[in-house]
Formats: sequence, structure tokens, C-alpha cells
Amino acid sequence: MQPWTTVAKLGDFQVRCCDQPHIKPLSDPDSISLTHRVGRIGPLTIGELIVGSDLSLYCGELCSAYRLTVLRSGRLEPDNRRSPITACPGNDTVYQPRGGTLSRWAAGTRMITVKIDHGVVDDALSDVLGRQVTANIDFQPTVCTTTGAVRGWLDMLLMLAEQSFQPGSMLTHPLVGMPYVDGLVRGLLFFADHPHRDAVAAEPKTIAPRTVRAAIDIIEAEAHLPLTVSELAARTHLSVRGLQEGFRRYLGISPMAYLRKVRLSRAHRMLQQSDPSTTTVASVAYQWAFTNLGRFAAAHTARYGEAPAVTLRRTR
Repeated sequence: MQPWTTVAKLGDFQVRCCDQPHIKPLSDPDSISLTHRVGRIGPLTIGELIVGSDLSLYCGELCSAYRLTVLRSGRLEPDNRRSPITACPGNDTVYQPRGGTLSRWAAGTRMITVKIDHGVVDDALSDVLGRQVTANIDFQPTVCTTTGAVRGWLDMLLMLAEQSFQPGSMLTHPLVGMPYVDGLVRGLLFFADHPHRDAVAAEPKTIAPRTVRAAIDIIEAEAHLPLTVSELAARTHLSVRGLQEGFRRYLGISPMAYLRKVRLSRAHRMLQQSDPSTTTVASVAYQWAFTNLGRFAAAHTARYGEAPAVTLRRTR
């Protein structure tokens, strides 16, 4: 079982959270009371917190991830620039990347917090919509988790949280855990309120033609190789123009843009899973066919909200 840690200094907790100071006491600084434990499953960082004194947290421009807060007891008051709201058990909160949210945690509050790499959520929505999502998803700040299928989703989240606190749990292995993570993220997209909600809930779109799907399969299997659009067209028995039109019609992007998306996603995952003492950003970039480190760093920062070196250093 992951051990509980009692915070002696807020700075100790902040380093584990966002690497920058963003938590302040709302009462006597010498009477701070905060206990927590942290686990991880793939791109999910899951924490359980017991708050013993009034605190405030400001995410501001510091956090590039989507965050969920599930209250088990107590009271949470987020102010996300839209309107002040009060979260209570069964009425949970969603924070956007760099959303400028200020939260007040009341003494006696116990919560589960989930931090999701924003690229994972954006990629899942892109897959559902069949086109690339380039902006943060504008989630409504509160979600009711007391009824119907949403309650089942919450049970799944709590199960993942408990498994993340178990050293050696099978779900912490990517092969086993990632399907659960994908299901959790897609469930959030299905029931949470956001501008793409109707499109997510709609009937699936027409399946892409066999030739386009064949090209996608080649890209997924050989993204590390120097593929060209001419080679993809030849191997799928299409003209270059026909292949490009097929990708634009069914995916909204060109074959080479899709290839770059896959490569960037694989490189990001490798950075997350590699040991920074033995792996460099350059080696990861070259492995996934990025020959220009400056362009790779710029693309990674634009997609995942942080430089690749920062992602690599986060590896535990």
C-alpha cells in the first residue's frame, strides 16, 4: 500500500504537484495540516488528500494537465473565472489546462485528485471526432456523479485510484493499465458537458475505406521508419492524390500529418517511461524520426504543454 505522507512544509507538497509554489494557508501557517498519498497509472497521476486546515490552491498558468477532483467528504470552493461554485460529494469538478482556477479547501475535506496529461484527452477526442483537436476542451466546471452510467464511471475511477496505491499492481503496467485509462478518458468525454459532447455521443461515423485503413495500419506499425507518402500510396494501391484525399476526407489531415502525430505521441510516451539518467531527449527524438531537435521540442511543447526535457525529468 502506498504510504501516507504528512506535509510538514507546503513546499514539499508543491514540488510533487506542479513544481512551483501555488498553495497557501488561509489560517495560521504554523497549523498546516495536510496528508496525502500519490500513485500513477500511465498518464494518470492520482492522489488522495486529507485536508486538516483551510488552504487555497491556485492553478493559474502552472498546470498543463486536465484535473479532476472527486470529493469524498467536506467542501471545495473553486472559482474558475466563470462563476464561484461549491463542490460537494456527488458534485465533482473538472479543471482545464492553464485555466486560472483558484480553489479553497475547507478543513475536514477528503478528496481524490486525478491529473491527466492533456495530450491523452485531446488525442482521445480527436480519435472520436475523426479530426485533430488543437484547442483545450472547454469542460463545464462541475459534474454530477451520483446517477446512472456516471456512477459506474466513478466506481471505475476509484478502483484505478486504489490500484495505483498498491505497489506492484498489474494495472500500473502499461500493457494492462492503458486500456482502463483509455476507457476512463473516453467516459469523461461521453458524460461531461463540453462543446463536443453531442458529437461524442452521436452514432459512429462511416468507417474509412479499406485502403485508407491499410495506410493507417502501416503508419501505426512502422512510425519509426522513414515512410513517405509515395511509399504509402504504392503499398495501398492508391495514387498519392487519392491517398491524400482519403485521409483528408476521413481524418481531416494529410497522411504525413497523421504520421507526425503518431510519432510525437510515441516519443512523448517514451519520454514518460524512460530513465532520465540513461536516456536523452535527442535519442528519443531520433528514434521516432525527428531529425531537427528544435522542431521536435516546439511540436512537443505545443502539443503537451511542456518541453520534452521537462517530461523526461518527471519520470520517477
